[in-house]
Amino acid sequence: MTRFVSPALILAAIAATATPSLAQTAKPQRAESQQIVMICATDAATRRAYQREFGVQPVFVSARETLNARSNGETWSTPRCMTAREYARLNQLAETRAGL
Repeated sequence: MTRFVSPALILAAIAATATPSLAQTAKPQRAESQQIVMICATDAATRRAYQREFGVQPVFVSARETLNARSNGETWSTPRCMTAREYARLNQLAETRAGL
């Protein structure tokens, strides 16, 4: 049992000695030109959660709209929402385009 405790203690000690400045620089930076699509439900609770997280109402897009926006170089300041069915369609369209 001590074989498993020792590595855990070592990792805890390393984490405890990390300086705050290192922790601040480790946060990922969002690229402005990135397009992020999330799978979202359409119920009121999901809309409230999205607004709480991003400060705006969710904008739902279709698979074709997403691909057109990508090809036109459109950027989004917040993630766009997509139903699970549209996300599956997006993956299918992307695979079809990759195969051409």
